[in-house]
Amino acid sequence: MPGNRTGCGRRAFMAGAALALVWPPGAARAGEPVADFIERLGEDAISGLAGESVTGAQREARFRKLLRENFDIQRIARFSLGRYARRVPREQMKEFTALFEDMTVLTYSEMFASYAGQKLVVKKSIGAPGDKYIVVISEIRLPNGGQPIRLDWQVHVSGNQYAVVDIRVEGASMAVAQRAEFKSFLDKNKGDMAALMDALRSRVATQRKKSARG
Repeated sequence: MPGNRTGCGRRAFMAGAALALVWPPGAARAGEPVADFIERLGEDAISGLAGESVTGAQREARFRKLLRENFDIQRIARFSLGRYARRVPREQMKEFTALFEDMTVLTYSEMFASYAGQKLVVKKSIGAPGDKYIVVISEIRLPNGGQPIRLDWQVHVSGNQYAVVDIRVEGASMAVAQRAEFKSFLDKNKGDMAALMDALRSRVATQRKKSARG
Protein backbone atom coordinates (compact mmCIF):
# COMPACT_ATOMS: atom_id res chain seq x y z
CA MET A 1 0.00 0.00 0.00
CA PRO A 2 1.23 3.54 -0.67
CA GLY A 3 3.30 5.09 2.06
CA ASN A 4 3.88 8.71 2.93
CA ARG A 5 5.80 10.68 0.32
CA THR A 6 8.06 13.67 0.77
CA GLY A 7 9.85 16.12 -1.55
CA CYS A 8 9.65 15.49 -5.26
CA GLY A 9 7.97 12.11 -4.78
CA ARG A 10 5.07 13.62 -2.85
CA ARG A 11 4.85 16.50 -5.33
CA ALA A 12 4.51 14.10 -8.22
CA PHE A 13 2.01 11.94 -6.35
CA MET A 14 -0.21 14.93 -5.56
CA ALA A 15 -0.14 16.04 -9.17
CA GLY A 16 -1.29 12.66 -10.35
CA ALA A 17 -3.88 12.46 -7.61
CA ALA A 18 -5.36 15.80 -8.53
CA LEU A 19 -5.94 14.94 -12.13
CA ALA A 20 -6.94 11.32 -11.84
CA LEU A 21 -5.40 8.00 -12.62
CA VAL A 22 -5.63 6.29 -15.98
CA TRP A 23 -8.13 5.15 -18.58
CA PRO A 24 -10.88 7.75 -18.52
CA PRO A 25 -12.99 6.69 -21.56
CA GLY A 26 -14.91 9.89 -22.26
CA ALA A 27 -16.95 10.86 -25.26
CA ALA A 28 -15.52 13.83 -27.11
CA ARG A 29 -17.70 16.79 -27.98
CA ALA A 30 -18.31 17.22 -31.70
CA GLY A 31 -14.97 17.91 -33.35
CA GLU A 32 -13.21 18.36 -30.01
CA PRO A 33 -9.41 18.01 -30.23
CA VAL A 34 -7.80 15.55 -27.83
CA ALA A 35 -5.93 18.41 -26.15
CA ASP A 36 -9.23 20.19 -25.39
CA PHE A 37 -10.66 16.98 -23.94
CA ILE A 38 -7.73 16.71 -21.53
CA GLU A 39 -7.93 20.38 -20.56
CA ARG A 40 -11.67 20.10 -19.91
CA LEU A 41 -11.25 16.96 -17.83
CA GLY A 42 -8.56 18.52 -15.66
CA GLU A 43 -10.34 21.82 -15.15
CA ASP A 44 -13.65 20.10 -14.32
CA ALA A 45 -11.89 17.98 -11.71
CA ILE A 46 -10.11 20.87 -10.02
CA SER A 47 -13.05 23.29 -10.09
CA GLY A 48 -15.56 20.73 -8.84
CA LEU A 49 -13.53 19.05 -6.13
CA ALA A 50 -11.09 21.57 -4.68
CA GLY A 51 -11.69 24.40 -2.26
CA GLU A 52 -12.64 24.92 1.36
CA SER A 53 -16.33 25.31 0.55
CA VAL A 54 -16.55 21.66 -0.54
CA THR A 55 -17.13 19.29 2.37
CA GLY A 56 -15.40 15.92 2.63
CA ALA A 57 -18.65 14.08 1.95
CA GLN A 58 -19.41 16.25 -1.10
CA ARG A 59 -15.88 15.78 -2.43
CA GLU A 60 -16.09 12.01 -2.05
CA ALA A 61 -19.50 11.84 -3.73
CA ARG A 62 -18.44 14.08 -6.60
CA PHE A 63 -15.22 12.18 -7.18
CA ARG A 64 -17.06 8.85 -7.18
CA LYS A 65 -19.49 10.24 -9.76
CA LEU A 66 -16.59 11.56 -11.87
CA LEU A 67 -14.82 8.22 -11.60
CA ARG A 68 -17.83 6.16 -12.62
CA GLU A 69 -18.80 8.45 -15.50
CA ASN A 70 -15.32 8.99 -16.96
CA PHE A 71 -13.12 6.07 -15.92
CA ASP A 72 -13.03 2.39 -16.83
CA ILE A 73 -12.54 1.25 -13.24
CA GLN A 74 -12.68 -2.45 -14.17
CA ARG A 75 -9.81 -2.05 -16.59
CA ILE A 76 -7.86 0.02 -14.07
CA ALA A 77 -8.27 -2.63 -11.39
CA ARG A 78 -7.33 -5.51 -13.71
CA PHE A 79 -4.22 -3.73 -15.00
CA SER A 80 -3.12 -2.98 -11.44
CA LEU A 81 -2.87 -6.72 -10.75
CA GLY A 82 -0.60 -7.43 -13.72
CA ARG A 83 -0.06 -11.12 -14.39
CA TYR A 84 -1.93 -12.03 -11.21
CA ALA A 85 -5.20 -10.87 -12.80
CA ARG A 86 -5.33 -14.05 -14.89
CA ARG A 87 -5.66 -16.15 -11.73
CA VAL A 88 -8.52 -14.21 -10.14
CA PRO A 89 -12.02 -15.76 -10.41
CA ARG A 90 -14.75 -13.49 -11.78
CA GLU A 91 -16.57 -12.98 -8.47
CA GLN A 92 -13.36 -12.22 -6.59
CA MET A 93 -12.37 -9.74 -9.31
CA LYS A 94 -15.74 -8.04 -8.92
CA GLU A 95 -15.18 -7.70 -5.17
CA PHE A 96 -11.60 -6.50 -5.68
CA THR A 97 -12.78 -3.90 -8.19
CA ALA A 98 -15.29 -2.51 -5.68
CA LEU A 99 -12.56 -2.25 -3.03
CA PHE A 100 -10.21 -0.67 -5.54
CA GLU A 101 -12.85 1.93 -6.36
CA ASP A 102 -13.41 2.72 -2.66
CA MET A 103 -9.66 3.07 -2.10
CA THR A 104 -9.31 5.32 -5.14
CA VAL A 105 -12.23 7.56 -4.19
CA LEU A 106 -11.15 7.98 -0.57
CA THR A 107 -7.48 8.51 -1.38
CA TYR A 108 -7.88 11.03 -4.16
CA SER A 109 -10.94 12.92 -2.94
CA GLU A 110 -8.95 13.71 0.21
CA MET A 111 -6.06 15.00 -1.87
CA PHE A 112 -8.31 17.48 -3.66
CA ALA A 113 -8.87 19.41 -0.42
CA SER A 114 -5.59 21.30 -0.92
CA TYR A 115 -5.91 21.99 -4.64
CA ALA A 116 -7.73 25.34 -4.76
CA GLY A 117 -5.95 27.69 -7.15
CA GLN A 118 -4.07 25.13 -9.26
CA LYS A 119 -4.56 25.28 -13.01
CA LEU A 120 -4.02 22.69 -15.72
CA VAL A 121 -2.46 24.16 -18.86
CA VAL A 122 -2.11 22.10 -22.05
CA LYS A 123 1.15 22.85 -23.83
CA LYS A 124 0.92 20.72 -26.97
CA SER A 125 -0.15 17.37 -28.37
CA ILE A 126 2.01 14.88 -30.25
CA GLY A 127 0.34 12.94 -33.01
CA ALA A 128 -1.63 13.40 -36.21
CA PRO A 129 -5.28 12.98 -37.26
CA GLY A 130 -6.01 9.30 -37.65
CA ASP A 131 -3.35 8.18 -35.17
CA LYS A 132 -4.46 5.55 -32.69
CA TYR A 133 -2.58 7.24 -29.85
CA ILE A 134 -2.03 10.91 -29.08
CA VAL A 135 0.25 12.24 -26.33
CA VAL A 136 -0.87 15.47 -24.68
CA ILE A 137 1.80 17.46 -22.85
CA SER A 138 0.45 19.59 -20.00
CA GLU A 139 1.46 21.10 -16.69
CA ILE A 140 -0.11 22.07 -13.39
CA ARG A 141 0.64 25.66 -12.52
CA LEU A 142 0.75 26.40 -8.81
CA PRO A 143 -0.89 29.50 -7.30
CA ASN A 144 2.25 30.40 -5.33
CA GLY A 145 4.37 30.60 -8.46
CA GLY A 146 6.25 27.38 -7.75
CA GLN A 147 7.76 25.22 -10.45
CA PRO A 148 5.00 23.76 -12.67
CA ILE A 149 4.41 20.00 -12.53
CA ARG A 150 4.56 18.28 -15.92
CA LEU A 151 1.92 15.73 -16.89
CA ASP A 152 2.05 13.72 -20.13
CA TRP A 153 -1.21 12.01 -21.10
CA GLN A 154 -1.22 9.08 -23.51
CA VAL A 155 -4.67 9.00 -25.10
CA HIS A 156 -6.19 6.17 -27.12
CA VAL A 157 -8.46 7.49 -29.87
CA SER A 158 -11.37 5.46 -31.27
CA GLY A 159 -13.81 7.55 -33.26
CA ASN A 160 -15.24 10.13 -30.86
CA GLN A 161 -14.17 8.13 -27.80
CA TYR A 162 -11.01 9.20 -25.99
CA ALA A 163 -9.38 6.98 -23.38
CA VAL A 164 -6.32 7.98 -21.38
CA VAL A 165 -4.19 4.85 -21.12
CA ASP A 166 -1.42 6.36 -19.00
CA ILE A 167 -0.38 9.54 -17.20
CA ARG A 168 3.28 10.27 -16.66
CA VAL A 169 3.94 12.66 -13.79
CA GLU A 170 7.32 14.30 -14.33
CA GLY A 171 8.30 11.24 -16.34
CA ALA A 172 6.96 8.62 -13.92
CA SER A 173 4.12 6.40 -15.13
CA MET A 174 1.19 6.29 -12.69
CA ALA A 175 -0.14 3.07 -14.22
CA VAL A 176 3.16 1.24 -13.92
CA ALA A 177 3.74 2.52 -10.37
CA GLN A 178 0.38 1.19 -9.16
CA ARG A 179 0.92 -2.19 -10.77
CA ALA A 180 4.43 -2.45 -9.31
CA GLU A 181 3.06 -1.70 -5.86
CA PHE A 182 0.46 -4.48 -5.99
CA LYS A 183 2.92 -6.87 -7.62
CA SER A 184 5.35 -6.34 -4.77
CA PHE A 185 2.63 -7.07 -2.21
CA LEU A 186 1.42 -10.20 -4.02
CA ASP A 187 4.95 -11.48 -4.60
CA LYS A 188 5.64 -11.21 -0.86
CA ASN A 189 2.37 -12.96 -0.06
CA LYS A 190 2.67 -15.77 -2.62
CA GLY A 191 -0.04 -14.33 -4.84
CA ASP A 192 -2.63 -14.36 -2.06
CA MET A 193 -5.47 -12.16 -3.35
CA ALA A 194 -7.35 -12.54 -0.08
CA ALA A 195 -4.42 -10.94 1.74
CA LEU A 196 -4.35 -8.03 -0.72
CA MET A 197 -8.09 -7.51 -0.35
CA ASP A 198 -7.81 -7.59 3.44
CA ALA A 199 -5.12 -4.91 3.20
CA LEU A 200 -7.38 -2.82 0.99
CA ARG A 201 -10.30 -3.22 3.40
CA SER A 202 -8.09 -2.10 6.27
CA ARG A 203 -6.92 0.93 4.36
CA VAL A 204 -10.45 1.87 3.32
CA ALA A 205 -11.65 1.60 6.92
CA THR A 206 -8.77 3.78 8.15
CA GLN A 207 -9.44 6.39 5.49
CA ARG A 208 -13.16 6.45 6.28
CA LYS A 209 -12.39 7.12 9.96
CA LYS A 210 -9.97 9.87 9.05
CA SER A 211 -12.50 11.42 6.68
CA ALA A 212 -15.21 11.32 9.35
CA ARG A 213 -12.94 13.09 11.85
CA GLY A 214 -12.11 15.73 9.26
